Amino acid sequence: MLDVNILKEGPKEFEEFVKIHNQFEIDGEFNIDENENSMDGCEPITEDFPFIRKGFKYAIKHWFYTCAYKRYANKINRELTNLKVVGRENLRGVKGGIVTCNHISKVDSFAVREAVGVDIMFVAAEFNNWKGEMGDIARHTGYIPLSTNLDKNLMRKFNEAIEYYLNKDKRILFYPEQAMWREYKKPRPMKSGAFHYATKHNKPIIPLFITIDDKVQKIDDNGKMNFGDYTIHILPPIYPKKNLSNKENVDYLLQANFDAWRKVYQDYYKIPLSYTTKDKSKINVKL
Repeated sequence: MLDVNILKEGPKEFEEFVKIHNQFEIDGEFNIDENENSMDGCEPITEDFPFIRKGFKYAIKHWFYTCAYKRYANKINRELTNLKVVGRENLRGVKGGIVTCNHISKVDSFAVREAVGVDIMFVAAEFNNWKGEMGDIARHTGYIPLSTNLDKNLMRKFNEAIEYYLNKDKRILFYPEQAMWREYKKPRPMKSGAFHYATKHNKPIIPLFITIDDKVQKIDDNGKMNFGDYTIHILPPIYPKKNLSNKENVDYLLQANFDAWRKVYQDYYKIPLSYTTKDKSKINVKL
């Protein structure tokens, strides 16, 4: 039996994360992780890493690990986050593209896959290349690693993989906020990478946004507290415009994605979006 409760945090840990979020927001440091990441328990990415996986042997392993993934994901989405999905009609006729989502949890990728399909590819940092079973599941179910130091040769392989899978009409998940802030409800200013690839390959952005309903916090026998209830909103796709330059399209897609997220935030929580950031020049979107 899979124990998903090991993914919970203690109340003191969560309170500390909230303090970090609040200070980062004041400082305008929206794209820094709330905790320091390390390569402990992970394998470094080398040029031997199979960025592009194909062939019969991979197909067999992909099927096997996808089955294992689904079992684990179902438990997380039911038992930890009580996931609801709205807006699936917005996926009709959209074969491939760049999926974006706010990064609010170490389990939000499970919500994304339930929303848009388990066969999605996903971009994640090098420190997610875990050793052992969880790493094997990730590597055989769509993981495209992004080199921590943006090594030139690894970035070439990364770019080739993005092009290959988009040409196959795959959906590829990017977290444009870059960093994870646990159960932070606001949309954050974003990095441009996801929008660069959508522009370069003339593919749509498929924005997703997760809202959170707070639960009455109960502490379990291990001193851990439960997650909030998640609703993942699938929003209408946003396409690059033919009359814009590449740079103009990147800027357009980024702002349009942010506007779509902001609308969900404001409509769902019934409050206007604002930040406590002292230096407003650090906010790279129009509010």
